[in-house]
Parts: sequence; C-alpha cells; structure tokens
Amino acid sequence: MTRPPQRPPAPAEGRSNGQRPGRRGRPIAQGRPVTQARPSQPRPAQPQPAPRPRGQRAAKPPRAPSPPRLITLGGSMNRLWTSVVVVGLLLAVVLVRLVVLQGMDSSGYALAASDEKHEFVTLHAARGSIVDRNGVPLAYTANAKDIVADPTMISAGHRTRYAELLSPLVGKSVAAIEKALNSTTHYAPLATALSPATAKQIGELTLDGKPLPGVFSQATLQRMYPSQTTGSNVVGVVQADGNGAAGIEDSYDSVLKGTDGSVSYEKDSVGNVNPAGPIKSKAAVDGGTVRLTIDQDLQYVTQHYLDQSVRESGARGGQVAIVDRRTGQVLALASNGSFNPQDPSTIKAGVSLNPNVQQVFEPGSANKIVTMTAAVEKGVITPRTVISVPDSIDTGGITVHDAWWHPVQKFTATGVLAESSNVGTLEIAQRVGKQTFDDYLQRFGLGQKTGVELPGESAGLLPAINTWSDATFANLPIGQGVAMTSLQLASMYQTVANDGVRIPPRVVRSVTRSDGTATPAAQPAGVRVMSSATAKTVRTMLESVTLKGGTGTKAAIAGYRVAGKTGTAQQPDPKTGAYSNSVYWDTFAGMAPADNPAFAVAIMIDNPAHGLEGGDVAAPLFHHIASYELAAAKIAPSGSQSTLVPLLVK
Repeated sequence: MTRPPQRPPAPAEGRSNGQRPGRRGRPIAQGRPVTQARPSQPRPAQPQPAPRPRGQRAAKPPRAPSPPRLITLGGSMNRLWTSVVVVGLLLAVVLVRLVVLQGMDSSGYALAASDEKHEFVTLHAARGSIVDRNGVPLAYTANAKDIVADPTMISAGHRTRYAELLSPLVGKSVAAIEKALNSTTHYAPLATALSPATAKQIGELTLDGKPLPGVFSQATLQRMYPSQTTGSNVVGVVQADGNGAAGIEDSYDSVLKGTDGSVSYEKDSVGNVNPAGPIKSKAAVDGGTVRLTIDQDLQYVTQHYLDQSVRESGARGGQVAIVDRRTGQVLALASNGSFNPQDPSTIKAGVSLNPNVQQVFEPGSANKIVTMTAAVEKGVITPRTVISVPDSIDTGGITVHDAWWHPVQKFTATGVLAESSNVGTLEIAQRVGKQTFDDYLQRFGLGQKTGVELPGESAGLLPAINTWSDATFANLPIGQGVAMTSLQLASMYQTVANDGVRIPPRVVRSVTRSDGTATPAAQPAGVRVMSSATAKTVRTMLESVTLKGGTGTKAAIAGYRVAGKTGTAQQPDPKTGAYSNSVYWDTFAGMAPADNPAFAVAIMIDNPAHGLEGGDVAAPLFHHIASYELAAAKIAPSGSQSTLVPLLVK
C-alpha cells in the first residue's frame, strides 16, 4: 500500500500589487485681451499681408504674460502646524504600541511565535482491559486499521469497480463506497477499525493486475468485547469518542483510559520538520486493568438459563444476581436479552443497560425473611411456634387473603413460611410491631444503595415509617409496597447465609496499573443484622420451603441441602393506580448448601404467562443455576440431613 496522501497546503493569500496613480497637472487658464469698442467712424482700410511663400508657416503671436500669484502666509502656517500635530500624534500612538508589545505582551507574542514554529502531536494511551475474576478478558484494546481513499487519484471509470472490490471487505454497500469515491475531497473515509488481516487483504487487491492506487490504511485502535453479550450489562460500552458510557467502562473510565502523551518538534517556515531543532516527548501511560468479581463461565450459564426460562414461560423479562456469601462479591449479574457492546445497533434507546441495579420490583413473599428474622431475634417465635391461621384477615381497612382457600388451621411458624401464608405472616408481624419491623428492613439495607461500583444504582423504594398507615403495615411484611433491585434481594439472602452479617456487594476485585502495581478493591465492613444463632434458625425454616409441602420444591438439588423462598407479587396497574390481578413478578431467593452456604441467588421473572407463580418458574431456574455452580466450584455435597419441622399441627 502506498503512503496516505498528504492534505495539500492551502494557497497563500497574496496582497494586491496595483500601481499607484500618478499626479495629473492642472491646466493653466490663458488670458484674453479686452475687446475695444468699435469707433463711430469707418475703419481705415488695413493693408493686406504679403502672400506667404509655399512651405513656410506663419509666425505665432507672442503669449501674454501671466499675472503674478499671491501667497497667503497665514493659511499656509495653519496647515503646517496641523500636519505637525497629526504626525506627532501618530508617532505617539506607535511609541505606546511598541512599549506595550515589548514591555507587556512580549512573552505572549514570543510564545505565539514559538507555537507557530513547533508542531505538537498527541500520543494516545491504550485503554486498559477489563477481565473476570480468573483473568479472562471481557474487554480489551487491539490494533486496527482505518481505510481511506484519495478520490482524485482514482479515475472516474474505475470507481464502480473499486467499490465492488472493497464492499465485501469493508462491510458497506457498493453504492455507499461509490458515493464516497465520487467526492471531490482528497480524503474519503471508507471503513474504521478493521482488523489488520482485513486491511492486508485490501492492500493486496488489484485491478488489471495492478495495486489499487488511491486506497490507503491508517493505524488506529479498536475496543474488543470477546464475550459479546455475556456480562455486557456489567462491562458496559465505550462511546465513539473513547469515553465510557455504561457499566465498568463508565465508572472506571479514568483508570481505563490512562494518560495521553505528546511529541513536539520544530518546523520551518513552510511546515517541514527541522532536523536540527529540539524534539520533546512525553510518553503515554496506558490505562490500567480492572479485574471483576464476575465469573465469566457462571455468567454465561446464568444468562443462558435465564433467557431459556423467559422464553419458555412467555415472560416479559427476568434478572438473576449471585453473590459469594462470605465476601459479598458478585459472581454473576444477568438480565435477559442483553446487548452486544461490539454492535451498537443492539443497544435500544430508553432501555436500561443494567436492570439488576437500576430497575426495582416488589419481591412478594421472598421478603418474608424480614418478618421471620425479626420475630426469631426478638424471641416472638420459634420454628415450632403454633399459630392459628384463618383464610383471611382484616387489617388497616383492607382484607388480606392467602393464595389458596383453607379453613382455620394451626400452622407452625415454619409452616407459615414453607406454605407462604400471608395471613400467618401478618399475625407474626403484628407481634413484632411496626418499629421493630422497620428497624430490620433498614438493617437488611432496603431503601439504601448497596454502593456497588456500577453507575445508576437505585436505592429501591421503602416508605418512611412516619408515613405508614395500617394498610401499609398490612402490605410490607408480605413483600408488597416495598421495591428493590435483584442485587439488593441477593444481599438480603447473603446476610442469612453469612451467619447474620451483611457484606455490601462489590463487583470489582482489583485494579492493576500499567506499571504492574495492583491494588485490591476496598471491601466495606460487614453489618451485623442478626445473631449467628438466629441466622441458622432462619436457614432451617427456609429449608422447609424446598422440602415436601413447601412452595419451592422445584429448587431442590439432589445431595445438597437448599434453603430459599418463593414469591409472587402483584404489579401496580398504571391505569388504575391499584394492584393488578393479572400481572405479577415471580421471585425466588435462596442459598446452597444450606448447612454451609457458598453463595446466594436472587431471581425475578417479569410477568410469566398462564398464571405461573414463583415456585413454577423462578424455583426451577434456581435449580439449574445452583446445580451448575455447585459442580463448577467443586463444592462437596451436604454431609447432614435437613431438620424436619412439622408444617401443620392437628
């Protein structure tokens, strides 16, 4: 390939060289003799001149002398003094200007003159990489080539053929390329950020056995996302100007983009490099590497099962969040139908790029662990406490029903949770009281941002206790009237799994600078929500949900003890302002193995079809995802049996 064409210098602007007009002399008026009056008597005859010989010219009469010109001395002196004053003022202005230039603005003009003699070139830093917890690249910068043309070097008769040859390699239509080649400019971009291999193919193209004149390549950089849609909601995307626009690309933009360098050199009056002049350079500092807590394999499997579940259930969408129970590190954060940062056309306007931290939902019965935790911690109940539960309860001016009709039954507190009785849960919540219940909502982090290193995080929705009505307290314990993100829900169950200590979730593990210096991400201190004994008791009660008689048996995994809770929450109807009887959020949140949890999972499925509930859609999804992670992480099967607690007492 030949050297890219240099832009021709603009023609120098010249000054007019018209000649100065010369002075034109004024004609001097000739005097005439005064005519005498005619005499009254006849004029005497005048003698006739003798005839002039042929070839001789008559002599001219003598010219009358001009009268002397008078000079007015007063007028000339005035004009002279005026001229002296004007010239003096002009000299004064010039003198003042010289003083300003030499004494006050000299440094500025000297700098401007220096700048005109120097050329400054920016050395762009390479954007750093984003890798998963095991070092697998999720985003990196690669060398690439831009393809440009100088249409003035391509004959009009060859442009169509050029376009036909280039089209399959640059990924544009023949018509689009031909239009670019028909321009009158010396510089026509044809493609950006092509791979070096593709650029080499273009350089080897020939026409009539000769290389294509007028087509060139230019070195550039390209942002690569090898995992495409996998984890893109976390990784994010870069704008055309090189700045991060979402995800880690946005929140860690200053770390990733590094610091540009520069080179300056002296040039002569016509713009050529002066080889004898000084060259000053400042090296670019490439961006650092951000290591995430995400496991790419688990992220891929999670997204795969989530997409499958949404598709098979006819749901509008779904989310999954998985956190390590000991550290709070996010192992996977998935939403269905994610975008591909390598293809900007997959990014839809007005759609959240990371719903797991930006969109909220009401969790339904998955929120009942707050009621049970507060009740156990305050000694209000034990797993075997018997509660008489009718089919419905009137409270706060509203009537709350269980999801199924039943006569008054004697449930154990464990049975209330396992069979997800709304009425029984509200009876326990009334024993706990509003203030204590609100205290535990706060301890679990509801209504607060987790502080995860992702942009646009929502704090969720939790009404202040001083705004509660009796109807509010009838909704909150059963997971209505409170909204959270899937990451917040996962954090709640991580707390129970981690013996009562909530570790605020984080998605960044470390940052490594271009010089190799690695800095671990700051780990926030844990928050004690409940005692270790209470956490163990609540885990035992949650196990009953996945055992016979519970609502989440489809979450069970052979050989492992599993604890969790299903949920089905009514969605608000924007038209009526009331809760809908046909549109739901289905949830499941849990942990495995229940006897020594390794991770916690939160799942939300947005309005599955056919009236499916959390136990029908979200619980099976937990089974698939947790089964994979238990095997991939080589977690041994449970070494003990679940503690069976009766659900009903006759």
